[in-house]
Amino acid sequence: MYAEEFAGAGSTVMRGEQLSLLASDALGRTAEVSYRPLTDDFRNATLFLTKGALKVATAERLQALRDAGNRMLFDVVDEAPPPTTGFADALVAASITAFLDLQRDHPGIEVLLVNHHVDPRLDAAAAGDRPADRLRAGYFGELVNAVLSPAIEEIVTPVLVDTSRQDPAWLARVPEFNLHYAVRRFRAADLHKPFLKGFTAAHAGCNILIQRGQVEALHWLGDDYPYLIAGEPDDAAIVAELERLRDDFGSPAWQSGLETMRGVRERTSRQRIAAEVARALR
Repeated sequence: MYAEEFAGAGSTVMRGEQLSLLASDALGRTAEVSYRPLTDDFRNATLFLTKGALKVATAERLQALRDAGNRMLFDVVDEAPPPTTGFADALVAASITAFLDLQRDHPGIEVLLVNHHVDPRLDAAAAGDRPADRLRAGYFGELVNAVLSPAIEEIVTPVLVDTSRQDPAWLARVPEFNLHYAVRRFRAADLHKPFLKGFTAAHAGCNILIQRGQVEALHWLGDDYPYLIAGEPDDAAIVAELERLRDDFGSPAWQSGLETMRGVRERTSRQRIAAEVARALR
């Protein structure tokens, strides 16, 4: 279930429309899965409320849905659970860190893990080999979320991904790069960010550069992944690491990193995520 006001938002499309299709594939004939705007006319159903739906769902509406015998799953993604969380039959975590923290902070509510999936359109966009001549680094995402500077952008090409609306133009740029830059700028609004940039890099057949301090990334990459920057690095440290990466391109360490990323790709395959959402909906 989604909110009309947020129908074009990235979280609605991915955690609503796309995830419902994955669930439908996984559940087959055992259940009917639909993707619908938030209304009051459901009875005895399991309702998966997207982040946008949670923003507009009033206590009165949620009470009516509960009274109609519905089971409600709140998909909070990267935000704190809403004030209406008391109506939730379960909270859905989109990351390992969220899963652990939600279990700790809400011991009376079931917590389900449905890791974030990559955009299904990426498979076609990323088909073929990555550039093999030299390091080609790109950043995919909202520019405000990344540590960028003129010196960094001499090596890293920023590619804007506007998550507030649907614009798949960024997908056409994916084949240009063999390294995804993901050094993150801390923002007070950040809480539990899924490792979507890592999953995207993995499904594109690329290595990634990110801070060691990003706990969710460590869950997926492991402590020995070769391209983790210590601490909260400044521009000079980031540029130095990018220059090291440029020299490291194609080395055994580079190949080891790619092997780790292949493992991340397998663990976030369409089948794996479909199985997770299917378990949550049963």
